[in-house]
Amino acid sequence: MNPTTSSISGFLRRKDNPFTQFVKYVFCGGTSVMVDTLTFYLLAWHVFPCMRESDPVAQFLTLLGFDVVPATEAQLARNFLIIKGFCFIASNSVVYLLNILFVFETGRHKRTTEVALFFGASLFQFFFIWLGRLLVTEFGWEVTYSNIAMLTIGIIFNYFIRKFFIFKR
Repeated sequence: MNPTTSSISGFLRRKDNPFTQFVKYVFCGGTSVMVDTLTFYLLAWHVFPCMRESDPVAQFLTLLGFDVVPATEAQLARNFLIIKGFCFIASNSVVYLLNILFVFETGRHKRTTEVALFFGASLFQFFFIWLGRLLVTEFGWEVTYSNIAMLTIGIIFNYFIRKFFIFKR
């Protein structure tokens, strides 16, 4: 193993330094956000219509030559929640695995309790999802802007819950 690979490997395994932990948490959170975003837009585009014609992602896809079926307001209200349910499962599964591999020490609780607490605390994200839906349906925000705002708030909230209540510090 060369020195660079050894340094990277050591960095990834180290979980006790707060700075290192935060950097890795941001990376893992970013990966989870990518999973959430890809899941959201693939479902919104192909399965459960959930974009207006004015949505930046819909406009980008149209610019690339893809067809986007604009959603009605009723579809937006219903499909936003359905899609975010799928996103919740996919992104939280990915971030849990990344968190236990690279960020936090497990062992504060039994594994089943830890998983239940992790997903249970993550259920609070549904408040953010409800708030995001409210921004879309009542305040006319584009789905993309609402999604970005709620993901950002969720990442910050989840870091503190996970660090101080679920995993070892």
